[in-house]
Amino acid sequence: MKKISCLFVCLFAGTVNAGLIGDTVHVAHNWSSLGSEIYSPMDVLVENGSGDLANVSPHYSVDIDDTSVFVDFSSTTSWNTGAFNGLVISDIDSLLSDFSVSTNFVGWDDSRFTHSSDSLMFNWNGLSFNNNTTFQLDFNGGNTPQVPEPASILLLGLGLAGVGFSRRKKSA
Repeated sequence: MKKISCLFVCLFAGTVNAGLIGDTVHVAHNWSSLGSEIYSPMDVLVENGSGDLANVSPHYSVDIDDTSVFVDFSSTTSWNTGAFNGLVISDIDSLLSDFSVSTNFVGWDDSRFTHSSDSLMFNWNGLSFNNNTTFQLDFNGGNTPQVPEPASILLLGLGLAGVGFSRRKKSA
């Protein structure tokens, strides 16, 4: 019986990716001098491809994928100074790690990027850009962590319960 239970669990156990696909995140441009979000903040359902393209600013668009955030600038100007002036992506439900930025944004350094358990913040305070400026954040090392599917955990629990009942019968 034990061998059959273990075989059953191993055959049907699986994993799924824990990335951003399917999450709804809040995308906004914040400027601390005005005290809050400016332009057009929005909630975005993350999907691969450009179907979730967010135009939260008249100056750039944001494309969020499973393991990256890509920002494409469409005009030429400079961000005003303030404690914070930049992109904020919040309401993130997934665990993100291993961040890597690639950009041609003149003056960018990684100290301008901060994150918490549920948000990513890019401070563009005082930086200049043009319509050739791009910005990409990759996370989770380009790979999403593997987490067990709920069905796998259920099967493991049933297998362990079966082993417990079989031992109970033998001792009775």
